[in-house]
Amino acid sequence: MNPVVSNNNFEDELRNFIRGANKIAILGIGNDLRSDDGLGPYIIEKISIDDPRVMIENVGSVPEGFARNLAEFGAERVIMVDAADMMKPPGHIELVTKDRIGGITISTHSMPLSFLMMYLEQETGGKTILIGIQPKSIQFGEGLTQEIQEVVDRTINTLERVVKEYLRG
Repeated sequence: MNPVVSNNNFEDELRNFIRGANKIAILGIGNDLRSDDGLGPYIIEKISIDDPRVMIENVGSVPEGFARNLAEFGAERVIMVDAADMMKPPGHIELVTKDRIGGITISTHSMPLSFLMMYLEQETGGKTILIGIQPKSIQFGEGLTQEIQEVVDRTINTLERVVKEYLRG
């Protein structure tokens, strides 16, 4: 199953977002006991970028608790990855700014993502973006559904490739 957003478009948007940044943070948001809601933490566990200019954190269901760490790190770009109910087919993937986040809900988090993004930008002075992936299921259960697993694996590859290319200059 292919994500609705083409891979090239997603890559280009991601490249444009990180352009000009010296330090990048990648945050996995979600609850890995709720099936596809665990895709953020799963991506963080599997992503392989070893560079002091990149912070990679599993922030679970309370990402606002990491604002101080992000500020101390000096994150200029914060890429959050989470399951997002965009009322799209399972596996749909979008890069979402805080201005476009209005209709997207995440039932497992205490703070609306638009507020979280504004809060993190205020605390860090950086810019935030969400890689939202439409889940198939957020019922209790461990492991991702097969359709979402395929999209997540492609997302990991794209994130690694784009960030590593950028860091190499």
